[in-house]
Amino acid sequence: MRPLVLAAAVALLTATAPASTVQSQDGDIMQYVINNPRVESWQVIGVTRPPRPQRSEGVLGERAVRVAARRSAQPWDTAAQMTIPGAINRGDTILLAVWARVETPPPGRTTTDLPLRVQQATAPYAAIAQETAEVGPEWKLVYASGVAQADYPAGASNLAVHLATADHTVDLGPALLLNFGQNYDAARLPRNER
Repeated sequence: MRPLVLAAAVALLTATAPASTVQSQDGDIMQYVINNPRVESWQVIGVTRPPRPQRSEGVLGERAVRVAARRSAQPWDTAAQMTIPGAINRGDTILLAVWARVETPPPGRTTTDLPLRVQQATAPYAAIAQETAEVGPEWKLVYASGVAQADYPAGASNLAVHLATADHTVDLGPALLLNFGQNYDAARLPRNER
């Protein structure tokens, strides 16, 4: 499944690969994308000055946002979010794939943990999918997946990376959300490596 996510992202982020050429065992993978994965879509909350996308070698699209966060009692006090313009229905299997790396790790560590969520966009912010991924100084594709337990109309959900888990600086690249619909075998989805 990892090649499928990468193929979809490449098609979205490069002008030379039309979506119609991205094929897989699931057919045209682009039909499953329900967000705008580009780095410019990140909205960062809990910072004095929202970061702007900047050049970053080694990540798909060569652009990222850099967020310096401080540890807080609530991990969402500093967070990067993207609106999901597509709908998610009860029983849909979804996969979030985010390119991430740690620029400055927490004191005494070489990696950091990032909680990834697809969630209801308003209170009570119910999780549709969530996972914590460990990232180091090299770019890494990290995931969260799940099966929706309720209906979320277009625009009623978002994806988020909670950043107030440590004193660290994190770079975020593109984030891709795929909705595989009903009765999809979740065992086929990629998992985070530790």
